[in-house]
Amino acid sequence: METRIDRIERYIEEFTKGMLELKESQKKTDEQILGLKEYHRQTEELLQATIKEFRVTQKSLGDLGLVQGEVATFQGFVAGIPGQQDIGRNRGAGREG
Repeated sequence: METRIDRIERYIEEFTKGMLELKESQKKTDEQILGLKEYHRQTEELLQATIKEFRVTQKSLGDLGLVQGEVATFQGFVAGIPGQQDIGRNRGAGREG
């Protein structure tokens, strides 16, 4: 028969075992958090580099006049040139000539 002291010792052993398991689990969680923080830092750096590259490209296209309404104006200009009305439409499909 288990005495009161035996039960108390068993509970202390279970408690101690549970605490060790909790510490090990917390250690793994902390390692995962550090990994996620590093991944987040790398992602942020990549995002910033992409934004910078996008802005350079955007400026280059702007310098060429290829932003927003400018392309439509260019297409209207080409459509007004004699013999160039079919540019961009039905390329190679059913042309007579």
